[in-house]
Amino acid sequence: MKTNISLVLIFLVSFQVALAKNQYSKEISYLKEKAEAPDEYLTGKFSAFDIVLVGENHAIKENLDFIAGLIPKLYKAGVYNIGMEFGATEMQHQLDSLVTAPEYNEQLARDMMYYYNVGWAYKEYPEIYRAAWRFNKSLPANAKKFRIVNLSYRYNWSALNSQRTPENMAKVFYNGPVDKFRADIVEKEIIGKKEKALLYVGSVHAFTKFKMAILKMNNINFADYDDGFLGNWLYKKYPEKVFNVDLHCSLFGRPDQKAAETSPANGAIEQIMKEMKYQPAGFDLIGSPLAALPDSSTYSQGYKNFVIGQLFDGYIFLKPYDQMTGCTIDSLFFKNKTWEETKRQMPDPNWFVAQNMSEYWKKIKGYVQLNERYKDLIDSTIPKVSSGRLIRYENFSSAYVQPRNVDVWIPADYDESRKYSVIYMHDGQMLFDSTKTWNGKEWQVDEHVGALLKNGSIKNCIIVGIFNNGAYRHTEYFPQKVLSDLPAATRDSLTHQFMIGNPLADNYLKFIVNELKPFIDSTFSTATDKANTFIAGSSMGGLISLYALCEYPAVFGGAACLSTHWTGNFKSNNEIPNAFMRYVEKHLPSPLDHKIYFDYGTLGLDSLYQPYQSKIDVIMRQKGYSKRNWKTCRFNGADHSENSWSKRLNIPLKFLLGNKQ
Repeated sequence: MKTNISLVLIFLVSFQVALAKNQYSKEISYLKEKAEAPDEYLTGKFSAFDIVLVGENHAIKENLDFIAGLIPKLYKAGVYNIGMEFGATEMQHQLDSLVTAPEYNEQLARDMMYYYNVGWAYKEYPEIYRAAWRFNKSLPANAKKFRIVNLSYRYNWSALNSQRTPENMAKVFYNGPVDKFRADIVEKEIIGKKEKALLYVGSVHAFTKFKMAILKMNNINFADYDDGFLGNWLYKKYPEKVFNVDLHCSLFGRPDQKAAETSPANGAIEQIMKEMKYQPAGFDLIGSPLAALPDSSTYSQGYKNFVIGQLFDGYIFLKPYDQMTGCTIDSLFFKNKTWEETKRQMPDPNWFVAQNMSEYWKKIKGYVQLNERYKDLIDSTIPKVSSGRLIRYENFSSAYVQPRNVDVWIPADYDESRKYSVIYMHDGQMLFDSTKTWNGKEWQVDEHVGALLKNGSIKNCIIVGIFNNGAYRHTEYFPQKVLSDLPAATRDSLTHQFMIGNPLADNYLKFIVNELKPFIDSTFSTATDKANTFIAGSSMGGLISLYALCEYPAVFGGAACLSTHWTGNFKSNNEIPNAFMRYVEKHLPSPLDHKIYFDYGTLGLDSLYQPYQSKIDVIMRQKGYSKRNWKTCRFNGADHSENSWSKRLNIPLKFLLGNKQ
């Protein structure tokens, strides 16, 4: 009966963890069944619609690269046009010539962007022209060519005179309301020719059914509703032909909220995609459970119970905010252009103004600093990684120990069709980013594992970084069976000096084995057997890693114990190391199917370890371990620090996961 109660408790805890991590179960189930690769999703919409509006948040490199890469697939789907907000119709003839010319004229492309917007010095926008030119070059001579259609005209910003009156705005926008003009261009150049087009515009211009509330004091509900965006005009006249999609981006925050930017559906979409391991995806909002997600952005003003499905029909997720990249600055953008010419046509003073070219460059460059633009959306505590992706599970709950963050690192090419080994690593907050650690040091796990995977030195793996619990680190990391074998006076002194409350090492391992591992195995595509499950740490983390291997030999196939803290405190004392010797001699797992790595330095705290490690090595040999499944390394001049462990991390990684032994 006791065993059954334990099993029920484990099940209930696992269920609660899963429930907490999957509060969007309906949405996730829908995406698992219906979501498509972004390019397939978008091109597939043209089987039912002639016009697909794709809304962007400006100057995000990944979005523009995605659109440029779509051209061959659009063409194959019978779509021969991309309409771009970012270009003037006065330059359409030059643009048509550019994308069909024998040689590409980069300066002409740059000039066309300049004469539309003198502040748009970002390479990726005209790179869409280059992508069309490159594709057209690949077509047979008599084939229909792909076309980029400019949707805007050259505004006269010099007429603004700093005052926004109807008369002044009519001078700036002398061809009439911009989005009505754009709709007319689409009618003339696309719909009138019975063709199809992807329209690439800022998100608000992609609104179709949605009408934005505008404060109007004399209305009953104090609002009027603007239906004058490009998508609105097209939808009113051609409702069966038009579909709109948002590229994952921020929305404007409400004026009564502190944040300038807010995440769609109050952050739910970003959280859902986090649960989906940030896999790029395209999916419908309309007709799906995601449509009903509440949204409190500025667009919710004037509406009750506003939901994200009121803004867009579909959605494309490429990357989370903290992995997005600002566009590339074109240093030659102002080639042969004077400051006076640029200053006269500097657009919309509500965007940014400057008094000289140097100041203008500063504004232009500042706009693509996404860490600043998205500062309200990016958790600054999450480590930045130089390779792969990091997924954080905050305050992972447990029935055995206190909650803690868990960071999961996955390779950039992570693929659900593959199976991945798993390394569980202690002191998770020290593994990836020195700007987030207490001492400014890190293991550089992402750099090392990423490089080893790239050159094929180790098998596919993911890293699970388990945060220590601060003051409870000694309490959780000191092996309990070793502690109980110490003389009473030594045990009492150790617990009084270094521990809080009762020892927790056994509970800490239960947390890893009974709660965390099942969650990781159910969330990621892992090889769950012991031959692909490893545990690693340094110092006290080395002790608990060895303890985990000995206590759960059916779960873990190997352990890496760096600078193993045999002394148990900060001075030599044979009583504690001797207790470890007795434990290892009694509990060491079979050498037939386990691997163990030890090492130590010679400086600082590490200088205490050699005599005890030598005794452990004797036991290893006695138990049948050899160089095939055991390695002990000495590093002269290495101290007890993350910098030292980082320098030699490749060695235990290759020993445990190496493709060649």
